[in-house]
Amino acid sequence: MARLVLETPMGWLWASARDGRVTACSFGHPTRREAEAASAAAAGEGTEDALLARLAQDLCRYFAGAPVNLSAYPVDVSAQPPFRRRALLAARGIPYGQVRTYGWLAAQAGRPTGARAAGQAMARNPVGLLVPCHRVVAAGGRIGGFGGGPAMKRALLQLEGVRFEGALVRAG
Repeated sequence: MARLVLETPMGWLWASARDGRVTACSFGHPTRREAEAASAAAAGEGTEDALLARLAQDLCRYFAGAPVNLSAYPVDVSAQPPFRRRALLAARGIPYGQVRTYGWLAAQAGRPTGARAAGQAMARNPVGLLVPCHRVVAAGGRIGGFGGGPAMKRALLQLEGVRFEGALVRAG
């Protein structure tokens, strides 16, 4: 398994890949040591490969404010239960700089009344940023939950040009 550890403006990030697909991506770790420990526990030992080298370059561009399509990277979410897998794959279709609601995501994943389940799927996202769970917000523009906390979710959305009115995502 290949591994990447990278410093970003939002903390240390680690990612792993196998067979040409990204299997995990986690960020917001306060130190390199913590990111390396988390990656080793989750992915085992490994080295970088060409896919992760390209991802590192695109992540640097993304965190510098460039509109990078991280959803273009192949991911492996095959171990996820069916609804969660459908929700994760549907979230990949949310364009850079835009948001959708948990209700929208649930409908896209085949369970129109499953907004809460869609939220749980995003909370368990194994490939953060590549599956842009930060682009999924609660009804009415409330920011909703996020593993890195609401401030990090807001910062990612603002990095992508999403505007806010107070605590709410501004429509349009």
